[in-house]
Amino acid sequence: MIEIIRECTVDAPPEAVWSVVSAPERSAEWFSFADRVEVLDGTGVGQHQRQYGRWGKRAAEIDRELVEYDPPRAYAWRHVAERLDGRPAPRFAASTRFDITLEPAGDGTRIRLRSRQEPASLARGLVMRAFGAAEVRRHMDRTLDRLAALFRDSLAR
Repeated sequence: MIEIIRECTVDAPPEAVWSVVSAPERSAEWFSFADRVEVLDGTGVGQHQRQYGRWGKRAAEIDRELVEYDPPRAYAWRHVAERLDGRPAPRFAASTRFDITLEPAGDGTRIRLRSRQEPASLARGLVMRAFGAAEVRRHMDRTLDRLAALFRDSLAR
């Protein structure tokens, strides 16, 4: 299992952070992995979404299913399908799950992002650790920076 965790605290209550992170239409504002996310069907746990973005120079699409929806504390999905440039992506991970956890922290919110991937094989796991994990960390750090800036900017208004 490859697990990456990143955290930060923002100056906003959990309900305000939840209203951003749980709204697929707002994903491009804060989630550095996504240019946009659309709802395909459903609500809450079991909802299917499609995430559009880039992985390196390639167009990426991820079909994801919500596996946790607990306002205003937890929002998580698993990858159902991944495509690069419109074709099925190489299967490096047997499973991928992404969790967002929000906890009160004084007057603010502690945001925890967690990516968990089970490699499809030993060899693929080595490649994921050597190359993919660093890119995921960078994206998660940019995501937290964007969230912090979003709430910093909203407080300045």
